Amino acid sequence: MIPAPFEIGREELDEGIRAIVVRGELDMSTAPGLEVELEQAVAEPAGSIILDLTDCEFIDSTGIALIVNAWQKLKEGDDGGLVLCCGNHQVRRLLRLTGVESSISLHEERDAALAELRALKTGSR
Repeated sequence: MIPAPFEIGREELDEGIRAIVVRGELDMSTAPGLEVELEQAVAEPAGSIILDLTDCEFIDSTGIALIVNAWQKLKEGDDGGLVLCCGNHQVRRLLRLTGVESSISLHEERDAALAELRALKTGSR
């Protein structure tokens, strides 16, 4: 089976909440593209990010490090956040095994991830 080509998309969902969508394999060779996108999103004021990994077929330690780094930067701010959305069971399993899921919220559906970020922004969480 041939892996899907790596792609990154960006969607504005709500004011201050955006989704970064990863498709294909996130590894050492493709990680720089995601790094640029995450750095831009983290630099925006009052930004919250849903990192949608539903169509991500594979992720290695380089990709995990990028995710954790972006989460840490947003966590340091007062009004931003990062949550993960991933329906891909293999990628979810890796996020659990590496301990990412114990620190960063992980949802199977984007609507649940969006609801968490909305609650975070309104302080009702």
